[in-house]
Amino acid sequence: MVGGFPDLVVGARFDDQTSDELLVNEERNTEHTVSEYWTPLFKSFQKPGEKLRILAVGCGAGGEVDLLRDAGFECVGIDNGNRVRSWSTRKSRHSLAMANAMRLPFPDGSFDVAFCGCVFPHVGVVGDSSTPSPTCWDDRLAVAREMTRVVKPGGRIVVSSPNRWFPLDLFHGRAIGSFRTPLNPPWRKFLLAASDYRRLFRAAGCEKPAVPLPIENYWGFCRTNGSFKGRVASLPVKALLQLGSHEATRPLRASGLVPWIVMMIGR
Repeated sequence: MVGGFPDLVVGARFDDQTSDELLVNEERNTEHTVSEYWTPLFKSFQKPGEKLRILAVGCGAGGEVDLLRDAGFECVGIDNGNRVRSWSTRKSRHSLAMANAMRLPFPDGSFDVAFCGCVFPHVGVVGDSSTPSPTCWDDRLAVAREMTRVVKPGGRIVVSSPNRWFPLDLFHGRAIGSFRTPLNPPWRKFLLAASDYRRLFRAAGCEKPAVPLPIENYWGFCRTNGSFKGRVASLPVKALLQLGSHEATRPLRASGLVPWIVMMIGR
């Protein structure tokens, strides 16, 4: 036990960069994403009278675990980075453990759903950077295999991250308050595309293909909505996210026109 939490990390820890300001912004975004996206999605998976058991992989500060448990799910969260310093403020402290996603400390078939936010881009990189390590593919495959292993047959895996095919990385490399967005050439292997997730989870043993989901309501633009400049700058991004959310534009969800992807894999 470290700080009152099980330390079950096998392998490396993630030395992510955190600050109080960053954690406050993440907390606000987490509240929006859980209430407006994850909770409705997971309820659509649930059969009448069923209580889903959910694993949050890379849960960071742990807010999503509190919120999902409040919504009626049985949720457990793991993380192996510096954001765990916020866990002492969580209501569901008994549902949090330090662990590396490449070595999940759970038996086979423990969960109905395993999900993660922007986790895979930060696996197989040098420190907390966008530089892939020589073991990048193997490390990401290890996470995909572990998520597959701990989900019951018939369950679901849901992963999300910026889209590698989109020409800008709107979610990394910007200082808080800045609107200068770094370029994201398609050969940059830091991010993943839908095809990358399909390849990973097929190699991990999932026979069902990874399917792109609508992304409407995933992002609440909690920070940019706080200023007029931010609201104006976010309008094109909001329009592109809408483009990846309607049934008529389903084929565009995994294209280079959409900056964020959410992929679902049936177990």
